[in-house]
Amino acid sequence: MRSLIGFPCLGAMLVGTLDSASGDTGLLIVSGGNEVRSGPHRSMGQLAHRIAAAGYPVFRFDRRGVGDSGGSNAGFLESAPDIIAAAGIFRREAKLRRVVAFGIGDGATALALFHAQARIHSLLLANPVVVGPPPSPPEDGVAPEARGWMRQMIGRVGTRKADTPPSIAAELAAALTQAEVPVTVLLATRDETAAAFADFLHRPAFAAAGTRVRRKQFDTASHVFAGTADKAWLYERVIEALAEQRAP
Repeated sequence: MRSLIGFPCLGAMLVGTLDSASGDTGLLIVSGGNEVRSGPHRSMGQLAHRIAAAGYPVFRFDRRGVGDSGGSNAGFLESAPDIIAAAGIFRREAKLRRVVAFGIGDGATALALFHAQARIHSLLLANPVVVGPPPSPPEDGVAPEARGWMRQMIGRVGTRKADTPPSIAAELAAALTQAEVPVTVLLATRDETAAAFADFLHRPAFAAAGTRVRRKQFDTASHVFAGTADKAWLYERVIEALAEQRAP
């Protein structure tokens, strides 16, 4: 059964969708970009239905300022409170012991950065991005300082060209290296975002991060695994991760 759930986050009301099932290990889905919780071509809604039918509850949600959720859209780098709130309500409503989280693109990157705060037990990261969104055009020729959480975490300010997206590779490498939960990266072999991430893992400075993640690849150019064969492969990888976390 699928039901809508509203829950608060920093003064805004977020909306999520729970696909119920009897299991006490569940799947939290974080959409990429500004996609609503159903994902591109309703793909995440379809995946949720199949996973729930296999016995695992699934929760999808719109972050602040996206889809049915209130508040302002501050982008994926400011989505830690949204992910924490979603994981908490999912855990409570579905009476879960363990939560596996799956994200695509910048949703995957956000999960890598914020999973510990959300008490996630396992990560499935599909085609994570390694650059942040472009900064707002500066009024005086100097780009603004990084905002909020990222300013505290990165600990740096400076100037850069307004049309150059900031790299978050170092922060992502640190998060993956320090992760205390299983991390599986799913890569579409002919996707540009996946290729950039694979290159990032091969750089000497980030070698330690590469040793901490399991990598699984599928021969497709679809960033969101939209083809029929892609969807079947993705479903199998998600089921594997959930089964690994399932209670004996």
